[in-house]
Amino acid sequence: MKHKVLFDTSVLIAASTFMVSKELSVNIKHPFFDQSMSLIGFVKKHLTKRIGLVTTTIEEQAYQVLEHAVRQELQRKTAERAIDFEVFSIILNYCENRLREILSYMLREPVDPLEVSKNFVKVTEMYENLKNKARNLPKPAALLTETVPKGFKKLAFDIYKTQDEIINSQLTNLLRKPAETTDKTILAEAIYLFNVYKQMEGKNVAFYITSTDHHFSPVRKKGLESRGITDTIKDLFGIICDWPQQIEQILRNEIK
Repeated sequence: MKHKVLFDTSVLIAASTFMVSKELSVNIKHPFFDQSMSLIGFVKKHLTKRIGLVTTTIEEQAYQVLEHAVRQELQRKTAERAIDFEVFSIILNYCENRLREILSYMLREPVDPLEVSKNFVKVTEMYENLKNKARNLPKPAALLTETVPKGFKKLAFDIYKTQDEIINSQLTNLLRKPAETTDKTILAEAIYLFNVYKQMEGKNVAFYITSTDHHFSPVRKKGLESRGITDTIKDLFGIICDWPQQIEQILRNEIK
């Protein structure tokens, strides 16, 4: 079985946003740096297997977004909102070099724009259907509370309601933050690439998207998991989406 992992922009940014410098009094590290770099390290270790993939869309977006990510991390670390331009330029240049190195471990795959545009229509329809589903989710908390003794009904209702909110959160997040055009394009490109690999390898290939974006990867909170979007992508397109840590674990179990 061959394994192909398309790296979403979010993972590339997480792995690139890092710098420690005593001279500049700088210590920045993206919250998802460790798990993102760990997966990239695994890909680098197995470089000849050509596991890691990007597209031009992902690569270009990563360079565009990196400046904002670096600035955001700097502001998280310092109370001063104004950042010295020269220092910021040095930090950004360092992080861009990190990104450039990370991309060197990836295979940049070309895509057919016409086929991607066809997939884009399917992806857009999927997200719209999921938004409609989010608007019409059942409210089981009230039903579950009916069997609880009277004195504990409010407590039980609050617990069940919280569980409902977490379990459904990947879908309900779409109502507050719909999938962006770039997200849809990346998924459309992933579908295209998976189809190409299936033509080349037959059924002997597994395809993944690694992302820290909940438009792809599950929401995990308080021991619960929300994966309405993730499972739909798997069901419709056969693509497994998950966080870098989980993708790395899958690969470690499969690739020795």
